[in-house]
Amino acid sequence: GSQVITISESTKLDLINLGLTEWDSVRIVSPGVDIMTGIKSTKTKYPSFSYIGRLKHYKNIDVLLKAFQSVVKTVPSARLTIAGTGEEFLNLRKLSRELNINKSVNFVGKVTEEEKARILARTWVAIQPSSIEGWGITVIEANAYGTPVIASNVNGLKDSVVDGKTGLLVEAKNDSLFAKAMGELI
Repeated sequence: GSQVITISESTKLDLINLGLTEWDSVRIVSPGVDIMTGIKSTKTKYPSFSYIGRLKHYKNIDVLLKAFQSVVKTVPSARLTIAGTGEEFLNLRKLSRELNINKSVNFVGKVTEEEKARILARTWVAIQPSSIEGWGITVIEANAYGTPVIASNVNGLKDSVVDGKTGLLVEAKNDSLFAKAMGELI
């Protein structure tokens, strides 16, 4: 009989399907973001993409790297910035070398809020390839700086991306569909 507050329609459905609460007991409060005023949203002169978040296996950054390899083949000037830390860091650096895209990919590690804002403001498209999310706060942050997002069509992310308006939703773990969407937004 307690009131439950959650962050998305997907999470509400998960709570109900798990039998943890009832429909009328759940209220959705979508997360908000603080944007940094004074950050210029001048986009790069070349096609640029970014990923900001933890470097975890379920985040599918390997899928992003494989998709980006396809993009670089047709648009050699394209660049990708990956900001974040985690146990997949070394594997992802190795994969970028194996895919021969390491000169087009910049791993910047952990960034400050101001650095994150600058990355999101200057890149053409932010990518969120995760297969599991509760919401997708980086989606809203990117949109706040005028940057669309290509994200996996999974619970949480499909709540934070308005497909065709604030970004594009694609099948999770499908690097060819991510590459196609990246090409479309270029």
